[in-house]
Amino acid sequence: MKIAKLAGKLADPASAEWGSVEAAQVSLGPVSLESQPTEYIRETWKGRKYGQTAQAAVKAASDGDRLYLRIEWADDAAPNKEFQDAAGALFPADGDGNLATLGAADKPLALWYWEEGRGSLNLVSRGPGVVTKDGNAGVGANGVLANGRWSVVISGPAAMAAKGKVGLAVWNGSNEERAGLAAVSQQWLPLESD
Repeated sequence: MKIAKLAGKLADPASAEWGSVEAAQVSLGPVSLESQPTEYIRETWKGRKYGQTAQAAVKAASDGDRLYLRIEWADDAAPNKEFQDAAGALFPADGDGNLATLGAADKPLALWYWEEGRGSLNLVSRGPGVVTKDGNAGVGANGVLANGRWSVVISGPAAMAAKGKVGLAVWNGSNEERAGLAAVSQQWLPLESD
């Protein structure tokens, strides 16, 4: 996926600047139940469907200082209750990492995270539901729900593009998805400067 060089209101998902950027379609699938961190989650969710957001579109742009990722996906019609919709951009912390399990103890992933009504967090993911806050600030996010589709822009330091690849994760709040109960990219998406 090419990172377009743009200036303007890139943090706004509805900004006209995004109209010139080509979207990549990303297939998503659930994090396996076997890799969930606790027996309670594995038993509670046995036979329940989660991580059903099958596809998202992503666009990448940079103004030289920040990397912006615009993620769009279809929301379901059911209202959220206890849990909110969320999305994240995942980067390999040490050159590689397992997207299917949202990282591992020895291969963590950087996670730029957005949640409806909560804003953004800069996290380190070491597996499903095993996340810690990263002390490095600088991650921002904005989301808009219109016509049954979420458009979310997550941004952070442009230097993260040097990781060379990105993955996506989406949580459907109305299905009580949180922590490791996500739909995640099935493979890394290459990041290439325009």
